Amino acid sequence: MTSANKKDLEGLIKGLKDKKRKSQELVYQRYFGMMMSISNRYCENWDDAKEVVNSSFLKIFTKIEHYSGKGSFEGWMKKTVVNTALDHLKSKKFDQVGFEDINQMEENVFIENDADWEINSEDIMKLVQSLPDATRAVFNMYIIEGYKHKEISEMLNISEGTSHWHLQNARKLLKEKLTKFL
Repeated sequence: MTSANKKDLEGLIKGLKDKKRKSQELVYQRYFGMMMSISNRYCENWDDAKEVVNSSFLKIFTKIEHYSGKGSFEGWMKKTVVNTALDHLKSKKFDQVGFEDINQMEENVFIENDADWEINSEDIMKLVQSLPDATRAVFNMYIIEGYKHKEISEMLNISEGTSHWHLQNARKLLKEKLTKFL
């Protein structure tokens, strides 16, 4: 980040802390697309994703004093969006194959990746969005956000084994869906 961009961002953050409407508007405009892409990975549809993003920005604007300036502001905002998306999913009372404790992992869930297909990102997004809520959340947190199973289990209040199961289930379901898709 150039020093001009850093100063600009520092000015926006100061404006947010001072509750300046213009700073809020500029931050919203600058980061909406990025935050929407994160939210869209966790939600089934555009409307839910937009609701999560708007709730996230409200949290960002009202809780800006919790941003200490250490670490990336963008990273802090992304974490807010992920946590808001997870809260949204929890509020929907995950579907029947949700986060109940799964003590055993199915042997046939582990899958080799032998796919050699060309598919566009929109098609992949639709396939990911079609996963069951809990499975989609774990898949996104592990594959996209880079969380470890221990962190996922703590954030979602599930066992590490359940987190592993959801990830492997996501891989299995995506492979099945890709096979049908192509």
